[in-house]
Amino acid sequence: MIAVRSLIPFIAVFAMGLSYRPGLAQQSGPISPADSSGVTIRLEPHEKQTHFELGDPIALDLVLTAKSSGYAVFMDSNGFNAPQDLVNVTPTDGWFRPRGHQYGGSPEDLGQGPVRIPVMLNRSIVFQRPGHYEITITTRRLLPSRTGAPGGCCRPVDWSETTNAVGVDILPRDEHEESVLVAQLSSLLEKKPETQLSDEWKKQHEPLLGELDNLLKNPPADPQRMMKLAGTLRAAEDAEFARIEKDRGARHETAVRLSYLQGDDAVRAKVRWILADKEDGSDDTGLVMVNGLAHSRNLQLQVQLLQAAWDDTGRVPTGVLQSALQQSKAFLQHETFEWYDSHGVMLRHPEVVEEYGRELGEIIATLPQRTGSNRQLTTYYLGTASGGLKPAEASRLRAEIVEEFAGMSPGMQNTLLGMRWKEICDSALPVPSEPLKSSCASTRPTASEAPIR
Repeated sequence: MIAVRSLIPFIAVFAMGLSYRPGLAQQSGPISPADSSGVTIRLEPHEKQTHFELGDPIALDLVLTAKSSGYAVFMDSNGFNAPQDLVNVTPTDGWFRPRGHQYGGSPEDLGQGPVRIPVMLNRSIVFQRPGHYEITITTRRLLPSRTGAPGGCCRPVDWSETTNAVGVDILPRDEHEESVLVAQLSSLLEKKPETQLSDEWKKQHEPLLGELDNLLKNPPADPQRMMKLAGTLRAAEDAEFARIEKDRGARHETAVRLSYLQGDDAVRAKVRWILADKEDGSDDTGLVMVNGLAHSRNLQLQVQLLQAAWDDTGRVPTGVLQSALQQSKAFLQHETFEWYDSHGVMLRHPEVVEEYGRELGEIIATLPQRTGSNRQLTTYYLGTASGGLKPAEASRLRAEIVEEFAGMSPGMQNTLLGMRWKEICDSALPVPSEPLKSSCASTRPTASEAPIR
């Protein structure tokens, strides 16, 4: 069956003339990083809501209005990082800050009208008790305009603004009602997300697809009829993909809603979806759950469930699972899980790296208990995730990679060689057996590789 999108190379669109619009940075002189007086920043309730129950998504709006040109603002386009805003909460108890500051988003020029940016407080603050809280936000989103610069290229400047205070009331949540809500949200997530045109859609449009296919296979075709058919089918495809994208967005919001709930049923649901994550990019539900783990009230149960999954030799470990386990351990100790900035690169703190390596060592010790594809895929995971290993563990992992290499797919082999050439192929190490020996001889390490040890 022909795919309408494959016809695009046959359609040439000619546009004449170029529009010119001076960039904001060209309209004014340079802005001093210490001067943000040309922009007003206010904090307002999102959709006028100030009353929430424990476990609700809680958003407030940053409203930025430029009084003159020459400014840009970092938009919050990354759904997983904590925003580049420090959420300040009064009183100082009844809440917890699970994650430190991280960068995210891309700069966009401020125009004449106000820009409203919803800030999801749950991404950096966990409200643990009901009560009245006063919220201000210290933001570093504002920067001089750099019109024409690629999105996401620029770091915030070193000045900040603290907003006015907005009060929010956090109410208790009935445990039974939450259990019912967890079941409802989990049921909505059961339906697998669509990524391609459905069989039903293809059946519905089969006559037009067949006619277009025949026109292309039996020239000379009627160009006008062919273009009309292509246009009709392309419009139908676009509408269907728009529906799929809307459904994916609704699914994401459902997952977010579930991830912030705090009871034991919610804990079990979060762990379930983390373990179901295939890490193939088809669904972000597992990642969403990881970013809601700090909101779980029973962190001891959460760590127990995740540790049991990590220790299960019948399960291939994943990065999503290990990240969930690491973060939950930190939250159980009431510690903020944060990264630090080293010369423009966000890195994990040394104690986090040490724990990461210890966890990988636990998995290396289980390799003799694993067989078949489980052992192969576990070895591959260790090879791509390794870091902070002790020398003996690194040596043992290398021996496992040598043994399992032949059974891996070409993609897996190339990934390991690209990431770990030195640790696998270094001439100072024992010569590996075939086919790894030949693969090492035909490849060279990349500049981005990181050591296993």
